[in-house]
Amino acid sequence: MASIRHLYSSLVLLDGWKRYCLAFLLGVIASFAQPPYGWFGLLWFCLPILVALLDSASLGHNGRAVAKRMFATGWMFAFGFFLLTFYWLGAAFLVEAEKFAWAMPLAILVLPAGLAIFWAAAMAALALVWSDHWTRVIWFALSLSIMEWIRGFVFTGLPWGGFGFSLASNDLTMQALSLTGPDLLTLWALLLFTLPVIWIAQEHVSRKALGYTVLISAILAVQILYGFMRLQNEGSKPLQSEGQILRLVQPNIPQSEKWKLENRSWIFNRLVAMTSQTSEQAPADEVDLVIWPESAIPFYLMEQPAALAAIAQALPGQSQLMTGALRREQSTKGEENVFNSIYWLGADGAVRGAYDKTHLVPFGEYLPMQSVLEAIGLEQLTRLKGGFTPGRNRNLLGTDKFGSVLPLICYEIAFAGEVASYVARPDWILTVTNDAWFGPSIGPYQHLFMARMRAVELGLPVVRVANTGISAIIDFKGQVIAQIPLEQTGILQMKLPDDRAKTLFSIVGNGLFSAIWLFLLIILIFLRRKV
Repeated sequence: MASIRHLYSSLVLLDGWKRYCLAFLLGVIASFAQPPYGWFGLLWFCLPILVALLDSASLGHNGRAVAKRMFATGWMFAFGFFLLTFYWLGAAFLVEAEKFAWAMPLAILVLPAGLAIFWAAAMAALALVWSDHWTRVIWFALSLSIMEWIRGFVFTGLPWGGFGFSLASNDLTMQALSLTGPDLLTLWALLLFTLPVIWIAQEHVSRKALGYTVLISAILAVQILYGFMRLQNEGSKPLQSEGQILRLVQPNIPQSEKWKLENRSWIFNRLVAMTSQTSEQAPADEVDLVIWPESAIPFYLMEQPAALAAIAQALPGQSQLMTGALRREQSTKGEENVFNSIYWLGADGAVRGAYDKTHLVPFGEYLPMQSVLEAIGLEQLTRLKGGFTPGRNRNLLGTDKFGSVLPLICYEIAFAGEVASYVARPDWILTVTNDAWFGPSIGPYQHLFMARMRAVELGLPVVRVANTGISAIIDFKGQVIAQIPLEQTGILQMKLPDDRAKTLFSIVGNGLFSAIWLFLLIILIFLRRKV
């Protein structure tokens, strides 16, 4: 322990470029704590050293200079973290390389740089309360967790990645999401992974610090025990019935081919053929609901009666179809609005319901300040003039045999608060996506993991259908029951999972996070005044 304390003291003495380079390297290493790697034990190494670097940055009596150094240290750590977390977004700029490749370096660097400001601001704010007292690790957790919460909605939000994301990467520890949701789990992860600081930063540990250690250890034990018990739980079965057989269609259409006019027929024909395809393992006559991925049909489906007739003919028996497709309508001003939608079609090909995507991807589906940026020659990756129009409201789709379904398109699955905000609880969640943009990178695996998190948080099965993968059926514990691997063509046919479980998070949402965050803040203010 003495040698570890000596190393910690050496880190505190680092300054200038050495401190910032080490912070960047720590951020890079910490990114591997996230799925698909899930090596969250790395955070017991990275976060205590980050606290040591903040101790180093806090030396001095000039408050403004201290805040600047802590900001820079936090920014370098976060930049390294987000650079490795989001590098795969660059692949989207190579789909039409002749038009967008020039912007790839900007995207790979600018997004992490912008996201890093959130964490840097959290570190700078700590300059107001930072000291050598052991409670600084709680201040650290409070400041960073509230900034992570803010990151989830400011500028349309990007609640992707982070420390709660890392702690949830294990099936056992993931189950806590049913109680906490992602924001409280982030706060808990920060408290947990900075615990070693109390023991290595000082020779004598106070009784209060010892009590805090016991408390954190006890909560971790409870989390593990709860996870074990929940994984053994079968849940309730409100939708037990005959049928409920799903067929997930993964057509595996390369993004570079998807929107070429000459490819429309063969893409549609592939979808139709996979819909009616039958085998001993997947008999078509047993299917109740066929699901195609996001924007599966490369034309405006409602404007093609022949296509609707072909779908009705291909659907086995009395099965129905849910598919991603584009939809357009004229606004009251005479402008054309295009929506990224999900259609629910009956066995006769008639539309029974629809949902328009409400949370669009900035720079992918629309340009912020669209008219200004288009005037200088920029356009979103979809190359749709004017961009997509967001849907007016979120709505459930009610199916005959499957109860009500919450439809989500692409990265809408990343927003836990929005998914959990429905007054009427759905019976299951459907998320359709097109991850072909990102090739065989870690992006689709991270995206799949988001769906697993939502399943645990709401205690509902999640069905994920992706153009190039990973299509999957997920139970209410977040476990993948079956899947079609990335970049493979195939169908997945099985029964919708019956088991469900009402969760605390589905009832109170982020109320528990807010209450615990404020409680800890009040305790810290009280302790600070006593000191």
